[in-house]
This record gives sequence, structure tokens and C-alpha cells, in this order.
Amino acid sequence: MATKSQILIRSVIAGILALGYSLLTHLSTAQGEHGTLGALLAIAPVGLIALILAWRSAQRLLGLTAWLIAAVSVAAYWHSLRAQFVWVYLIQQVGIYSLLGLSFGRTLSLNRVPLCTQIALRVYGTLPADALRYTRQVTIAWTLFFAVTTVTLLFLFMAAPVRVWSAFATFGTTTLVILLFAIENRVRRLVLPNMRHVGVIATIHASAAGGFGAVERRS
Repeated sequence: MATKSQILIRSVIAGILALGYSLLTHLSTAQGEHGTLGALLAIAPVGLIALILAWRSAQRLLGLTAWLIAAVSVAAYWHSLRAQFVWVYLIQQVGIYSLLGLSFGRTLSLNRVPLCTQIALRVYGTLPADALRYTRQVTIAWTLFFAVTTVTLLFLFMAAPVRVWSAFATFGTTTLVILLFAIENRVRRLVLPNMRHVGVIATIHASAAGGFGAVERRS
């Protein structure tokens, strides 16, 4: 099991890489140039994640076959994708936040355990009734946040200059996620004063350990 210092180091490295990726993406998108770089930045992360998911899936051969077909399609239409890479980036961003919203929202039905409750249970083992209610409310808040973010991304893309949309998609969304984390952390300490509270790193570790977005059903 990784220690807190190892998790912190990995988080810092991931943050630096994410910042570098964000800067390159914004520069290429805002300027509307560097089509090859822009297309690679838009497609490569999604392709890598899809490959990892396909490799880890129960039906690995089917998943890898689907990934290979997608890769061949990208290669075949590379010229068009390079010319319209801003649209590809829009699809990437809208896809990420809509899927995150779906991951949270689908756990809110009566026969399922809300996603934030799942994460809290991995951290604490058991939760009192007030904490169960609170984590359900937090799951609702994240679901709404990702839904609003998705709609805002689409609206700005259609109504604002590309550089404004790119700034929001690249830096604004990340800033809002961090802000919501900070607000939730403060609210949790006020609403649940008698509960032992953990930091963001422990929460992220619990999410990764349990498989983020997994659906758990109530027994």
C-alpha cells in the first residue's frame, strides 16, 4: 500500500503534467493553429484511457478490437480531425464532464449507494445516519455541478470566442472543481463536527482503490 508521502508525490507529478497539458491545449486552441498538436492533445488522452479500460475489461479481446477499430478510423480521418481539432476537443470536454455527471447521478437511485457514500465508506468503514444523508446530498451536488459544466461548455462554444471557451474549458473548469472540493470540505466540518475528517489525498486514494464510478447496490 502506498504511503501518504508517495501519494503526495504522485499527486504533485500528476498536477505538473496536467498543468503542462492544459497550457499546450489552450495555446493551440486559442490560436487556432498547430492542428497536428491540437488534434494529438485532444485525442491522445482519450485514446490512452480507452486502451487502459479495454485492457482491464472482462472481455479484453472485444475491448481491444473495438479500440483498434477506433484507432484505424482516427488514422483514416486524421486530415479532417487535424483541421477540426477544436471540435474534437469540445467532444472530449463535453464527454468527460457528462460521463462524470452520469457516474455520480446513476448511483442516486433508491437501490444503489450514492457515489460519495461509497467513497466515505471506504475511508471510514461505517457511517452514522447523518453522514449517510450528507454524502447523498454531496453526490447530488456533484451531479448538478457536472451537468451545469457540460451545458456551459456547449453554450460558450456556440456563443463566445474560441479563446474564451478554451480558457474556461482548460482552466475554469479545473478551478471550479478545486473550489467545490474546498467548499465541500468546509461545509462537511460544519455539518458533521463530531466526525473524524480526512484530507483530499486520502479521499482520492479511496476513490482510486475502489474503482471510481463503480455502482454498488444496497443489500
